[in-house]
Amino acid sequence: MKRLRLLLCVLLTAAAASAHVNDRGMDYRPYKDRYGQSCCSERDCVPAADFLETVVEGEAIVRLFINGVWITVPQSYVVGAHASDGRAHFCGNLHLPNNNPAEVKPEPVCVILPPRQT
Repeated sequence: MKRLRLLLCVLLTAAAASAHVNDRGMDYRPYKDRYGQSCCSERDCVPAADFLETVVEGEAIVRLFINGVWITVPQSYVVGAHASDGRAHFCGNLHLPNNNPAEVKPEPVCVILPPRQT
C-alpha cells in the first residue's frame, strides 16, 4: 500500500510538471506576458499552423492560423522570448459565438513567436 501511494505521488507530480509542455517538448512556463505574469497553462496555449506579422491601418498585428481559422492579435501581446519549437503560439481564450469558427473572438494573454530573420 505504501508503494502504491508513493507511485501515485510520483505519477501525479510528473503529470503536473509536464502539463506545461507542448507536443514538441517546448515548456511554456518560462514565458511571461508584458506585466511579468505567466503566459500559459496547459489549457490556454495552442500552437498556430502559420503566422504573419503585418500592419493594418497603422497598427502592428500578428495573424495566427489556428484550427483552420485566422485570428488577429495586436503586436503588443508578443513576448520578447522566442518559441523554441519553431512555431507561433497563442496564449489566451478563443471564444466561439454560436459555435461558428468564422466568428472566433480571441482574448489574448500573449503570443510567442519563433525567431525571425531581421
